[in-house]
Amino acid sequence: MNRKALIAAGIAALAGLGMLFLYMKRFEAEASGGAPVMVLMATQDIPMGTAITRQMVGARPLPSAYLEERHIRSADAERIYGVRVSMGVKANESVLWTDLATTSEQRRDLSALVRNGQRAITVRAGQTSSFGGMLRPGDRVDVLLTADRPGAGLAGSGDLTMSRVTIPLLQNLLVLAVGRDTGGEQAGTPARPGGRAGPQPNQVTLSATVAQSQTLTYAADRGELTLILRNPDDIAILDGLPETSARDILEPERRAVLLRREHPATAPEIERVQ
Repeated sequence: MNRKALIAAGIAALAGLGMLFLYMKRFEAEASGGAPVMVLMATQDIPMGTAITRQMVGARPLPSAYLEERHIRSADAERIYGVRVSMGVKANESVLWTDLATTSEQRRDLSALVRNGQRAITVRAGQTSSFGGMLRPGDRVDVLLTADRPGAGLAGSGDLTMSRVTIPLLQNLLVLAVGRDTGGEQAGTPARPGGRAGPQPNQVTLSATVAQSQTLTYAADRGELTLILRNPDDIAILDGLPETSARDILEPERRAVLLRREHPATAPEIERVQ
């Protein structure tokens, strides 16, 4: 009888230990955030506008409780190779769908594309500034302002009336949207029957700081804004850019200097296509 009691007690003790083990495992899983899911992370700093390559990303486990729709699972890595980032990603940070300039997602909310510390501001853009509809989210542009200014007439003319002048206003601003196109799968204006494209968008949304947004707002009220497109690999800010007035166009000496002026930044080498 005592032997049966000892056996029963042993079985009960083993069952208790098993239940305690399962409870501890469950508690540990809950405390750690659940089962891990492999997501993509940056293995190096990825500057804004850079196309993602295999060498730039790796995978790391993330507890399922902390997984968001913005996270990119490692199984989706092939979908992002060659896609440029619309904002810089630091090494060891997760690479998110909202970091990409163009993705295969059907919906891309504009607010999700605005990085911390930046603002989205929309400026009017004609056919020239939207480059005939070829400007795309993720591109980078400089902004020129053409406005009236007193005393910008020809030298020696004594003209102090309002004359037009073009000045470099802002540089290296990120394009968040063109019209309603934020870079998603269904972006862009569908072609009309017969292959003709629909109306080109006349609004471009840029990423800017609060101070830059104030400058753009005031400048748009004073004159005409023109966007000039940058090479995606060129993010340099050029100092000392001159303004252009009627004197630079109409006076032969100044026009000759303008034509001889060397560019401060050299063009990047063209990679050989294999």
